[in-house]
Amino acid sequence: MPDVERLLRAADTLDPVPVSVSRLLAVVSRDRWAFADVEQVISHDQALTGRLMQVANSAANAALVPIGTVRDAVIRVGVGPVLSFAMAACVGRTMRRALPEYGLSEGELWAHSVATSLAVEVVTAMSPVEVPPEAVTAGLLHDVGKLVMARFLTPEVLSAIQELRTGGSSSHQAELSVLGIDHAELGAHIARRWNAPPRIVAAVAHHHEPDRAPVDPATDAVHVANVAAKLVLAREDLPGDEALPRLGSVSRLQMPGAFLERLCRHVERRLDEVMARYDTMVADRGRQAG
Repeated sequence: MPDVERLLRAADTLDPVPVSVSRLLAVVSRDRWAFADVEQVISHDQALTGRLMQVANSAANAALVPIGTVRDAVIRVGVGPVLSFAMAACVGRTMRRALPEYGLSEGELWAHSVATSLAVEVVTAMSPVEVPPEAVTAGLLHDVGKLVMARFLTPEVLSAIQELRTGGSSSHQAELSVLGIDHAELGAHIARRWNAPPRIVAAVAHHHEPDRAPVDPATDAVHVANVAAKLVLAREDLPGDEALPRLGSVSRLQMPGAFLERLCRHVERRLDEVMARYDTMVADRGRQAG
């Protein structure tokens, strides 16, 4: 079985995120930040600026007055989605890979990640509690540890994990028992290496077990959003422990009655549109890199 140190070293081989994205994350994670700071960072990234203006003036966001400045575009689209668009350009191509070790075909991990980030946006609108904008990016990245974990899931390891799952353990608990680390903790290591703010790191680390984390709306929002995304994209019935969010997260976010059904409807209705935005952003970054 691979040891934890090997898994962590493998996580360090993922490409770093661009400086502009790191700066944007750092700005928004401050207790106090100004739109001028966000505008300055985005304006120095031509691809991000161009895509942001397209999104702000798209049919889904269009108003009577076209948007012509980065500041107005950020205000119209929202800081959270802007952060996720920027991060998507960096990780989207990698997260499209098939992960047969997790039963995921090409594009399925990416679709789930985008659905989760979208669900965080909806949770933010539904909850009276203030959810920080970086939570949307945490939703996009919450399963990034699976990219590395899958390399080490040999038939022997998979058999050991499946045996524990058959005995009643959840997938991440089985990973922890067999490998000494689960994909959430490994994802948090990756996020930390990318200089992601502590809130993103914590939300990624605890997206399955939010009650074990320091109380933070970002962690609770990502946990609830992850459940909703699974329900929307599920090909079969989910196990009981994956089909409902933890009551602690629901209570701390003060979610309204029957929120989960409404949340899933919102995500299902908007997912294709949002996927198209993300995919265009990723393609733009790929052409720029080429």
